[in-house]
Amino acid sequence: MDNDEIIWQGNLNDDCTAEWQGMTLHAEEMDKAYWWWAVYDELNELIDDSDSHHPERYKKGKTAREAAELAARKAYAAKSN
Repeated sequence: MDNDEIIWQGNLNDDCTAEWQGMTLHAEEMDKAYWWWAVYDELNELIDDSDSHHPERYKKGKTAREAAELAARKAYAAKSN
């Protein structure tokens, strides 16, 4: 498997997760109004989420997953340096 590829599992239209480079990414539809996302490290400590420093609301699951992936890639790059 390609180390850059992030594979999401679960219901992509409601609640899904991905495991990548020791991190857990999560995206979930909240009350049919918006999507929340989060990225956790290998100790289940929060790295970033849509409530932290991200004022925009994510209306679609795809954009929430993309934001989680971007946050995970940034965290991985920072850790690798």
